[in-house]
Amino acid sequence: MMQDDPDQYNDCAAVFKSGNKESGVYSLTIPDTKQQFKAYCDMEIDGGGWTVIQKRFNGLVDFHQTWKNYTMGFGDILGEHWLGNEIISKLTQEKQHVLRIDLTDWEGNTAFSKYEQFSLDGEKQNYRIHLNNYSGTAGRTSSMGQPGSDFSTKDVDNDKCICKCSQMLSGGWWFDACGPSNLNGVYYQQGQNTNRFNGIKWYYWKGSAYSLKATTMMIRPSNF
Repeated sequence: MMQDDPDQYNDCAAVFKSGNKESGVYSLTIPDTKQQFKAYCDMEIDGGGWTVIQKRFNGLVDFHQTWKNYTMGFGDILGEHWLGNEIISKLTQEKQHVLRIDLTDWEGNTAFSKYEQFSLDGEKQNYRIHLNNYSGTAGRTSSMGQPGSDFSTKDVDNDKCICKCSQMLSGGWWFDACGPSNLNGVYYQQGQNTNRFNGIKWYYWKGSAYSLKATTMMIRPSNF
């Protein structure tokens, strides 16, 4: 479902508050610019108004991408995609945001992790992640690794490991010293998803070698 509106909305929360509460793809505008981008808005989960920044569920999109592609975004907004670190950074520097991560395993179980404070620094700071106030059902401890970790990709190594985590584990992520999570790892189908250290990992829910079936990362202003 494609939604276009002449009004300029910076995020899905603004679309929701305008009265449009149907999930789908919307045209949005980066704060303080006239630059438009398209994003999937989830208007149902946990009160709605969420701007989806990552989605995986079928393995059709390769997430072992370059720094430039993670900066600009890639994939199919109606399917698997990464919204783009530059957009995420601009949105979360404008105002305080919540990050919600929904996870599904191959046995049909679901869980979520939620951070009441989330932001990304700009590209000069390597899209450094800031997180606070964790809650949720996907483990008693946050699997996002160290707040203050820089983003790494296969061609730009910003982790704290002698190894290159992105090349070893695949995908672009805030790896720290490779760390307890990587939702942008290799997509493994059911039956091939265990004993996979480079898969879609959320350690404090499913351990280090279980690759998940589906993930969604989405953000919303804290004052929604």
